Amino acid sequence: MTIDVATGIAQILKAEDVAWVSTFPVSKVNNAFGREGLKLLMMRDDRYAVAVADAYSRINNGNKIGVCTFSGGINAAGAQVAYSGIAQAYEDGSPVLCIVDAVPSGSTENTRFDQNASLEGVAKWYGYIDQPERVPEFMRRAFTMLRSGRPGPVVLGIPNASATYDETQDPYISPKGWRSLPDPVDVKIAADALNSSN
Repeated sequence: MTIDVATGIAQILKAEDVAWVSTFPVSKVNNAFGREGLKLLMMRDDRYAVAVADAYSRINNGNKIGVCTFSGGINAAGAQVAYSGIAQAYEDGSPVLCIVDAVPSGSTENTRFDQNASLEGVAKWYGYIDQPERVPEFMRRAFTMLRSGRPGPVVLGIPNASATYDETQDPYISPKGWRSLPDPVDVKIAADALNSSN
């Protein structure tokens, strides 16, 4: 079945048990999120949208992921306002999924603010969904990053939320994520040291 990027993302968020998204009004994905039954919590500005999603992730110890949207793209004022919230989540190691409108390919000369480079500096991973059929792939990567290693915010840039793709070509399967383990030899050395101490 052919669906648009925004609807595909909304359906994947629902599959990941996301019930609501904090937002500041101007994001091209918000209407599809509402149509798909995701509650939109309206914030005073873009920074608060990030902060509320961040708080949700923190109180759930990263077991549930807070999601937010904010404005970006050619007029990236929202991304600039949201920057401090993302930077705080990055500094504190909080897994937050941030979805932002992105500058379409070939239009970067129309803006002075390099949104991609700016947000890459405060995100664990920044994904730019340049082709609509890559939505499931990028969402899997995003949730893998959110569930693996040191926690931190993940930002997805969406240059064209109305582009369509065939969702049956690459059905979304929720990733598990992974945790790093210490070297077993080091664990044995530490355990021996603890056992021998009096």
